[in-house]
Amino acid sequence: MNNLEIKQESTGKEILLKCSGRLDANKSVHLNDYIERMIREGHYFISLDLAHIEYLSSAGIRSLVTQFKNLKAVNGHFCIRSMSENVHQVLDMVGMMEMLTRLPKNEPEDVENELADQLKEFGFHFKRSELSGTGKTKVCFYGKPEEVLNSGFGSDHARKVESAKNQFAFGVGAIGSSYSECQQLFGEYLILDKNIAFLPADGSKKPDYMVSSGQLVATLMELYGIHFEGNFSWNIRFEQEIPKNTIGMSELVRCIIKLTGYKQFGLVMLAESGGLIGASLNVPPVGGKEIFHYPGIKNNINFTTEPAHIRKLCLAAGYFSTENGEELKFLRPLQQGSDLKGHIHTAVFPYIPLKKTNIDLEETIGFLFNNSELIDVLHLTNDTREITGIGESQFFQGFCWIVPVESKKIIF
Repeated sequence: MNNLEIKQESTGKEILLKCSGRLDANKSVHLNDYIERMIREGHYFISLDLAHIEYLSSAGIRSLVTQFKNLKAVNGHFCIRSMSENVHQVLDMVGMMEMLTRLPKNEPEDVENELADQLKEFGFHFKRSELSGTGKTKVCFYGKPEEVLNSGFGSDHARKVESAKNQFAFGVGAIGSSYSECQQLFGEYLILDKNIAFLPADGSKKPDYMVSSGQLVATLMELYGIHFEGNFSWNIRFEQEIPKNTIGMSELVRCIIKLTGYKQFGLVMLAESGGLIGASLNVPPVGGKEIFHYPGIKNNINFTTEPAHIRKLCLAAGYFSTENGEELKFLRPLQQGSDLKGHIHTAVFPYIPLKKTNIDLEETIGFLFNNSELIDVLHLTNDTREITGIGESQFFQGFCWIVPVESKKIIF
């Protein structure tokens, strides 16, 4: 048999893949693709039956080891439960037998008990875990976001902001240390812990970023922004109950409110995109340019004309509120006529599998900025135009870190 055939069986939370044929350089690619699809669908406990594998090459061994490491990294498990004599001999000779046949110490169901307080809605399963019983944050609103409409920002509006541990912010700004340096670059930005990501509004559509390291501190010139500290009280994980199902941004926020009872909160989200709807500046909002006037708006603003970055990884920061206050000029209704208002920016990275539990936000942010590619930065919106509107951003699965607001400060 020259082909590799794979048959799938479910045993509780575990997926058993029965393989037959050859596992060589060519066929191991098929196995990798199959397992990666399983992981994308939320299956993190995978075992193999290799009793009918006739041939295992070094490339096949490498594929098995890679999947073992990938699933271990996301708190999953990968093992071989049975194998042919050929496979047994090869794995024994290369010293991989013990590692690849090690059975899980606990059944996968035990992992589910680590999280408490659950909600099922919109075809999704939500689970929350407490991070800090006293978690609260102070939110600072800086600047006059309405100046974007008439490009009314000048040097007197700009201030220098430094990234810092456990700090999150988003708005319009540019990496740099002076207004003149950034004047032709001001666009959407995020501060995520000690890292800054932004999309220069110079027409390049190429995002840039800076990572604080050692004595180097990532610095931003900001025109306006929303800032909060990440003293998170809850981590909420959401995943599909039905494969390929997605949840909209407003639906997700409504579920967070149900789980926490918070009327206003800061959010950091790490999620797999089901299609992003958003916008970004293509020219800086300075000097009185008529950015939003027709027909120039078509070149001045980047709008997603269809859901973008499907199956990519989103790292987002946002602020949401059901109350009215001075900060309303920074917020927009998530849906027409809704009392729920918010503002959220996201950085986009290539997809990597997410852990099921015990995911460390600081570690994950550092990994993405240091080991992955920043693809885009977007201000997420809801396209509610009649007939042609494409709605709001959708997500397959992810994690949300939530912190309630203790106090607000507005600086003009």
